Formats: sequence, C-alpha cells, structure tokens
Amino acid sequence: MMDMRVKHVLLPLKKLVTISADDTLGHALDLIEKYGYLSLPVLEGDEFLGVLSRKFIYECFFKSEETDRDTYLQRSVRGLMKTKMPVINENAIIEKAVEKFSRDNLRFLPVVNDEGQFVGIVTHKAIFQEFMKAFGFRDFRIVIGIFDFKGRLAKLTEVISKSGGNISSIVQMDTEVMGIKEIVLRVQMEKQERLPKLIQRLQENGFVVREVEHEEIVETVS
Repeated sequence: MMDMRVKHVLLPLKKLVTISADDTLGHALDLIEKYGYLSLPVLEGDEFLGVLSRKFIYECFFKSEETDRDTYLQRSVRGLMKTKMPVINENAIIEKAVEKFSRDNLRFLPVVNDEGQFVGIVTHKAIFQEFMKAFGFRDFRIVIGIFDFKGRLAKLTEVISKSGGNISSIVQMDTEVMGIKEIVLRVQMEKQERLPKLIQRLQENGFVVREVEHEEIVETVS
C-alpha cells in the first residue's frame, strides 16, 4: 500500500460536525438528526474529549428518573459523552487503524497530530476504499497456475508490461496439488481490447491462465 498513512485517508476537522462538552444534549441531538449521523466527536478547543451517540442519549433518558424530555435535553454533553475512546496518530500506518477498528468495534477513529491536537477522523469506509484501490479490485483479475514461482516472476511482469498492462497487486497461493502454485494478479489495462492479446502472450510463454475476471466479465480459460 505504498506505506499509506492515516493522514492520507482521514476526514479533516474542517469538514466535520462537532460539538462542545458544554453544549446541551438537545443541541447535540439536533445536529445528529439534521446530518444523519450516529454519533459526533466532542471537542474542547482543539482537544478531543470523547464521543456522544444518538443511541446513548436515548438509552440514558429511558434509564433516568427524568420524565420530561425537554428538561432532560437541557443537560450538558459533558455528563453523557464517552471519554474512553482510542485515538490514532495521523502518521500511523493504515494497518494500525484497521487493527483498532477490529479490536474495539468503533464507528470512527479520532486522529491526532504529534502535539495531541485533534485533526480529524478516519472511518471504515475510507480505509475500505483505500484497500480496494491498493489491491486493484476494479482491475482485471488474472489467475495463473505455475509449477515454480521462483525465476518466473520477472518473465511474468515482462510479458504483462510489453502487452500494455500494469500489475496493481500480486498474490501467490499454494494449491497443495502436485506442487502447483497459483498467482493471482490484478492488472490495469488502458485498453480492454488488449486483454485477449495479453492472455495469448502469457500462454505462449508457458503460463497457464486459469481465470480472467473484470466486473461483468468472468472467463474460465481451459
């Protein structure tokens, strides 16, 4: 992923809707409902204090002894916000954010700079899109069977390059059958009509092309 950092995919502070710890629950709820969010970051200046969710506002109301909704919504955000929330540095690699999302079941991850100032958030969607881009999921997928991976990679890349293709990702898998290995490639082609010629050249150079796939195009090559 070219050493991709959190700062490359974060949603910056200037584009976020945030609330203050001294805002009322009513104000926070108005913003949550207006913008269709599930929760909002709580700030004090440029310091991240925590997060307040729509669900938690209602849960606390039903659990409280307060019977008047309007009176309840005059309470401050400070009393209900969740403060124990992990943050991540903007210079951390994306894989660290993935680890935190997986471990802590977060809706978003607050991002801070080296001075501890809140600079934005990173979301599941942003990271997923970056992985989609990095692994070339929109490119041609070509599955090749070979007996010996060593020494063949250079030839494989040469054939693809000379055919007008560019490898966006490559994965080796062991089929556990007679020493055969599979190479799963994602290949960018400027012109789709060049694909048949690429497949032909791969086969002429001794590569067994097992499958070709691109969005609606799925072809099993015998």
